[in-house]
Amino acid sequence: EPHRHRYQDVGDVDNDGATVTATTTTLLSSSEVSTGNSPYSWNLPNGNVRFESPLSFAGIEVRDGRLKSDPASPPPSSSPSSMPSSISLWDPTFLGSGGSGAVFSFSTSRPNYFNSQPSGPKDAAPTENRVDDDDDDMVAIKVSWKRSRSSVENECDILHSLENVPHVERCLGVPNAYPYEEGRVMIALAPVVVAKSSDPLSDGGITSSLNNVRRGAPQRNAVRGVVEAMVGMLRVGVYTLDVQPLVMADTGEVMFIDFTEAKHFSDPLTPSDESSLVGFCSEMIALIPDALSDVAVEDLVTELNGVRVSGSSRNDEMPPLPEKVVDILENMWMDTL
Repeated sequence: EPHRHRYQDVGDVDNDGATVTATTTTLLSSSEVSTGNSPYSWNLPNGNVRFESPLSFAGIEVRDGRLKSDPASPPPSSSPSSMPSSISLWDPTFLGSGGSGAVFSFSTSRPNYFNSQPSGPKDAAPTENRVDDDDDDMVAIKVSWKRSRSSVENECDILHSLENVPHVERCLGVPNAYPYEEGRVMIALAPVVVAKSSDPLSDGGITSSLNNVRRGAPQRNAVRGVVEAMVGMLRVGVYTLDVQPLVMADTGEVMFIDFTEAKHFSDPLTPSDESSLVGFCSEMIALIPDALSDVAVEDLVTELNGVRVSGSSRNDEMPPLPEKVVDILENMWMDTL
């Protein structure tokens, strides 16, 4: 699925020089990106995506120097035209595509060159021409295909319920209608983390395997991030069987992405929910290197001790874990690890 590319793991490059960002990412050489009648247009295997620059996206704003959902935004069922504010997004850059949609990075800063090219650029602007190239200035826009609209809308809904969970990407605002084809939607996602190195194992590199993280404190940080994200997701009643972590190889910072297949579970658990949670926990356990199993168990015990009785460890806004979920965690993690 297409989110891993958003973090631009530039460890592998194909023969045309295109960046390979994930095994499921569709890669395009420069000859496959056409401008057509729009400043930006991409002909992708699942359909066409085009943008004007700037793109107006309703329901998000820059507040206190950070991208945030507009607090006055209506629920997702409302029309974007009824939203109180919108933001201009500049310079779309193709990051990748998959079964549920295509994802592009945008800048919230008006580029310097725009004043001299009011009709919009025909090619992406070089990085040095940006007003502010800080990563916090970037937002990812995911455009659904017609058949995947409900999955992309579900992803944004799931991510809103995970907004207090650490190590999980955010969906900003609510889905907007894609303006160039009826039946498609766009969602805004953050953060956009760009790899600083072409080597995923070096400083600034990004990996999906904790085995590739620098040993010592960074690897322990990664394990802690996996455990905290797992417990946090379960506390708000969410699981996914498509676990996709992105990990900074030099620091162990973890971010989980791509929640198109995520679902809510009920309390009390149904037999189907229980089976799915076992699958989710198995996926998370599989991320832990064997040499760090003891560390993972210690981190899990710390998390469970914090939420078992009081219902809160470091975040009072999150509910406690259902006792049945605690049993699943203890039986699986303690026995397996």
